[in-house]
Amino acid sequence: MNHKASPIGRIAMWVIGALGVLFTLLIYTGSDFGINAGLWISYIAFGVAALASLGFALIGIDKKSLIGIGGVLAITVIAYFVSDGATRPEWNISEGTSKWIGAGLILTYLAMLGAVGAILVGEVRRMLK
Repeated sequence: MNHKASPIGRIAMWVIGALGVLFTLLIYTGSDFGINAGLWISYIAFGVAALASLGFALIGIDKKSLIGIGGVLAITVIAYFVSDGATRPEWNISEGTSKWIGAGLILTYLAMLGAVGAILVGEVRRMLK
């Protein structure tokens, strides 16, 4: 299949590329504007990509998907309430931020445990066949 970018897509690609080069040159000259502008473009691009992926995901959503999303949200809430909000003065973060960091760590540990468990179950099933 031959996929060609639309004219709007090509123009956006060249504009973003030119801005990237401009901001890189500004960073090398010591200007904070290049860093801030580059970060804002990254934030906007991330937001557009997140909204697009959410929109495409919602097109084919079914009951199993909603159950999975609800499970992830429930585990996130549980991880938030289980996490410790302890802080130290040298960390310069709030208690809420500390709780979200702890929740993120708990979710990472659970994801790693799930991945290792899935690998082990798959290998045991394969050996038993």
